[in-house]
Amino acid sequence: MEEEMKSGEPRGKVSRNIKNLFLDPNNYRFVDNVNYKKISNSELIDEKVQQRTRKFIEGVKRENIKDLIESFKANGYLKVDVIQLRDLGDNHFLVIEGNRRVTALKCLQEDYKNGLSIGKLDPQIFASVPAEINEDNEELSHLIIMGLKHISGNKKWAAINQAQLIYDYLLKYWNDKEKYQEKEAELCNSLGITKNKIRTTQRAYHLITAYKKSDYGDQFTSDMYSIFEEAVKRPVIREWLHWDEKTYTAQNKVNEERFFSWISKTEILTEDEESEIRDPIITKAFEIRDLAAAITNENFLLSMEKWHSISKAFLENAPDNSRVSIDMALASVADNIRTVKRYADTLETEDIVQLETAQLELEQIIPRKTISDLSNSGASECFSVGKVTHFTTIQLETYKKLSGLKIDNLRRINLFAGLNNSGKTTILEAVYLLCHQNDISALIDLAKTRNRIEGVTPQYLSVLLDDSIHINGIFNDCAVSTDIVKYQDYQVEKFDDYLTSVQATGEIDDQSVQMKLHLYGRNSLNREYKVIRHICRAIYNSPYYYQPEAIYQLYGKAIETKSNGKMIFERVLEFVKKMDPSIKNIFLVEENGQKSFKVDSDRYVDKNVELSSYGEGLIRVFELALCVSNCKNGVVLIDEFETAIHYSMLVEFTRFIQELADEFNVQLFITTHSKECVDAFVKNQYKNDEISAYLVNSESQESLIKYITGENLEYLVDSISFDLRG
Repeated sequence: MEEEMKSGEPRGKVSRNIKNLFLDPNNYRFVDNVNYKKISNSELIDEKVQQRTRKFIEGVKRENIKDLIESFKANGYLKVDVIQLRDLGDNHFLVIEGNRRVTALKCLQEDYKNGLSIGKLDPQIFASVPAEINEDNEELSHLIIMGLKHISGNKKWAAINQAQLIYDYLLKYWNDKEKYQEKEAELCNSLGITKNKIRTTQRAYHLITAYKKSDYGDQFTSDMYSIFEEAVKRPVIREWLHWDEKTYTAQNKVNEERFFSWISKTEILTEDEESEIRDPIITKAFEIRDLAAAITNENFLLSMEKWHSISKAFLENAPDNSRVSIDMALASVADNIRTVKRYADTLETEDIVQLETAQLELEQIIPRKTISDLSNSGASECFSVGKVTHFTTIQLETYKKLSGLKIDNLRRINLFAGLNNSGKTTILEAVYLLCHQNDISALIDLAKTRNRIEGVTPQYLSVLLDDSIHINGIFNDCAVSTDIVKYQDYQVEKFDDYLTSVQATGEIDDQSVQMKLHLYGRNSLNREYKVIRHICRAIYNSPYYYQPEAIYQLYGKAIETKSNGKMIFERVLEFVKKMDPSIKNIFLVEENGQKSFKVDSDRYVDKNVELSSYGEGLIRVFELALCVSNCKNGVVLIDEFETAIHYSMLVEFTRFIQELADEFNVQLFITTHSKECVDAFVKNQYKNDEISAYLVNSESQESLIKYITGENLEYLVDSISFDLRG
């Protein structure tokens, strides 16, 4: 039952219904949010204000409070920290401290009303939330309460939010310096922090305030705080700015504006008098330390602005003998390599080891040509055992030219027909990325396949992600999504050749995982992740990109694994023998470090021949059969299924592929521009009720995709020789 505040009731610990608790729209946690604006007391409980505040606190799909929701469901409500309230009158209470906990409870209350599980959380908590009410005139005490938790406590806010709290606490004493210093000392004692920290945060905050008022102010993000803090820490930079300790402002406005330009994107005119946007010269706090070492050298600053680079400015302004030293060192390297090459036949094992070490060091200097592979060893597959029901819906929210496309009614066999460049392959790529969740290596795999190359350059990958990727769907009755975005990371270890960063976020029923990839033109890329998660096994096969190592691995698993008492490879070999009865066996051999498939055939009595000698059609059948039989409970994506396969074999082969998909519980996504291929899937008479067919037409925004069931497709093909392609 809700407790009403009685007249004369003492302030302190109480219990209140959650409907009477209102979130603080001026919470310091998100005051640096670009969508934030100061809310007056009269608007605190406005419905739209509360909705926006809750959205700020929850984050996308409750990401910011997921830890609390899971804790409440697993442990119930633990009274570790008492929620602090301010009485607004009329039984309305503003949450001063505990906004995340109250938001989590509001979310769980909604789940409970909708019939969803709230775990061990007692629903009675919604009517009686433990809290403590503070007096209206205790505003400074409220700030101290938040400071103890989020500045010196274990739940720290971002540095800029901490700086603003301190700023707000001291602001009312700004014009009384004696009182200001007194309160400054009290704050040190209350929060257990040093006066140096307080003053550093305030110098940084005031410089940020000036930046926000400048022509570059719209570029400010909270990640930039460390740059400002590092700048005001340096006495030489403060002196260069003519910093006034009484007003916390830079008196040299020319230098201040110049500094702001170095940390901002700027617009310049090229030689062709075209406008060009340049990235900031300085994007990391550690670069401020380098700047401080030379900020009094005007020639250095001019060089830095000319080259748009700190390191090049150092090189240009170094003593003359520095360039000479580099030239001499490079000449020496070249001479030494020629000497070693002359005596290559006499090198011993220890010599080779030294050369390999030198090679690794050289690779860190020479610009990277390509990213050939990212290891995803240790990736976990969430749906690999039991009866998996696969995808029923896929939605390409933003991905290439098919953005906004929703595909429903997915079954075991999904055929996508259409003309060339209609977007069929884009659908396969989207499914592949979605299956790989936060694994950025999938993006590189697709880029290599699309361009028929062994690797992609960091620069190409950067351009590839100019548009964000957002894909979602339903897999095994679970909501799944993957988001891949490019951004500039101000926290990453930054070098002059830093290009950009990529973040991939995968989500399954609100459980998300992330991976960040930092790209450099010359230095090795850097990945950050806790786990790599895949929805299920996913294999992408294209006739235009031969991946021998992948096929060798599939073969190895096929001869090791059994199904229904029979080695998987035997199923594949049986069908190959139907195509050519002379074939007795296919096996993998390695000669002189080179692997290849050999065929034992009645045609050749004295030798075994290369599989490639049997033509592309048999190789294609062999590959596809290995893919499907090795992907239990997973997804196989086949681009241009009919390529290299003779039309006379299509009916029999499509039935075999469907049988394998049924046996190993595999979902197939298949593209084709062949009527014969579509017809073969329905004419083979194998479970047409498990087929969904789609016509893809990227030219028509009104009808990007048309759907037809396998049963209807069979009827139309038989009755009027229907052509799905239109």
